[in-house]
Amino acid sequence: MNKITQLFSLLIPAFLFISVFASPSDAIFFQTGDSLVIPKEKIINETAAISGSSLTINSNINGDLFCAGQSIVINGNIKGDVICVGQNIKVNGTVDGNIRAAGQTIEIFGQVTRNLSVASQQLVLGPKSQIKGDVFFGVQNVELGGVIGRDLAGAGESITLTGSLLRNAVVTGTNLSIIETGKIGGNLDYYMEKTATASIDEKNVKGNILRHDIVAPSKPALDRQMAGLTSTAIILKTIFGILSFGLLGLAIVYFDRKNTKRKISSIINKPLVTGFIGLAVLITAPLAFIIILATVVGIPLAFIVMFVYIIALITASLYPSAIYGKLFFEKILQKTKTSLYSQMFLGVILLGLVSIIPVIGWIIAFASFCMGLGASLVSMLPEKTEA
Repeated sequence: MNKITQLFSLLIPAFLFISVFASPSDAIFFQTGDSLVIPKEKIINETAAISGSSLTINSNINGDLFCAGQSIVINGNIKGDVICVGQNIKVNGTVDGNIRAAGQTIEIFGQVTRNLSVASQQLVLGPKSQIKGDVFFGVQNVELGGVIGRDLAGAGESITLTGSLLRNAVVTGTNLSIIETGKIGGNLDYYMEKTATASIDEKNVKGNILRHDIVAPSKPALDRQMAGLTSTAIILKTIFGILSFGLLGLAIVYFDRKNTKRKISSIINKPLVTGFIGLAVLITAPLAFIIILATVVGIPLAFIVMFVYIIALITASLYPSAIYGKLFFEKILQKTKTSLYSQMFLGVILLGLVSIIPVIGWIIAFASFCMGLGASLVSMLPEKTEA
């Protein structure tokens, strides 16, 4: 029965992982190669994942498109989202969804029915392009033609608007130009350094135009501000981390008390052994993931293994924390009858505070982490039964 329970504890996370990343039709069209051309005659009725050095996608896709390559051209119509990473990306077809892209140069000449989000060196919206939703960008050089149906928000060094924006714009840049053909139907808020200039004609903006000057603080003042912010951020981060980790520990005790006790027992009985096992797992697990991934056939197994490994990394320090909490109750507070919940929560607080101490605290935290990771692996092994 224990083996069946452990098997389901692995299969359930794996099922959730696959459910998140799989398409609703439970099918994925996958193709990779050096230079790929997907012909127009081929209709893809599922999520498509395509990669290669040079990609030309002429077919229509009734699902999401995930693509990666050096040069990507999308001529077909996509009834779903497009998520692409590449050096040069050009979209000539219609995308009935969102586009999220990152690359060196991204060009949009077709129609996008929802939002466009881009991170690149150059973004070009062609004169006949149409983005019906919002446009978000972080780009060095931006040329905005065509029609943008909602709002525009982003930052870039050079921003040029030659097309029409139906609503509001909030941008940050060094050079901002609205050409004679450019129109903004709402308000324009732009952020620039005090010495920078913008080329804007009021007749091209229907709403209000508001400039926000960016004033860089002097170095001493900036250093003081950063020092104060850093100290506050560290304190808040520590408090939030300890509390959230403590709540995670309580949840694990509630939902998996038996395995939690088993892992704690493994650490108490053989702390050195579990510590060395954890260190070995920490080093070898990523290598095992890469080896399994390289077999292609084992790709699903590789992601399941990595998923379980990540969960083990997140929860590893909880089990030694429960031991520290128990010792504190028994040795310091002289309380022998305490619940596993209180031991876990107090232990997380103690380990969190100790881990802040330079060198010694770091060593204790790392040793605790390794023991917890080793205990997690040991708990997956079948229990020894006496004959």
